[in-house]
Amino acid sequence: MPQPASYTPAPTRARDVLIVEDNVDQARTLCVFLSLKGHRLQVAGNGAAALEAARRMRPDVVLLDLGLPGLDGIEVARRLREEHGASMRIIAITAYGGESVRRQTEEAGCEVHLVKPADPRFIESLLG
Repeated sequence: MPQPASYTPAPTRARDVLIVEDNVDQARTLCVFLSLKGHRLQVAGNGAAALEAARRMRPDVVLLDLGLPGLDGIEVARRLREEHGASMRIIAITAYGGESVRRQTEEAGCEVHLVKPADPRFIESLLG
């Protein structure tokens, strides 16, 4: 899903958000911005930790990097869908923007595919 040049963020309620990102600076940036918006956050730095955190937390939304150590984001998305069904929204946020990767994220259960750097305000508008 391309990011529009301008948009009006939809009002959102506080969400439980799992940020799955192995880059500490990327994770910190998302945490700072989304916590200021009132969202409750947890961070996982790899695929296995993400699956465990999702079991404990039952997040509303998962912001999922694809290039993770161990289990990659595609496999994490598949397993989240197998374990939790449609109970959580999965948003891929990745450096990979090719059509084949977009197709893989969709098939794995991601509703949205964003290419880094993604505007935190746009991400927040997707939390709905």
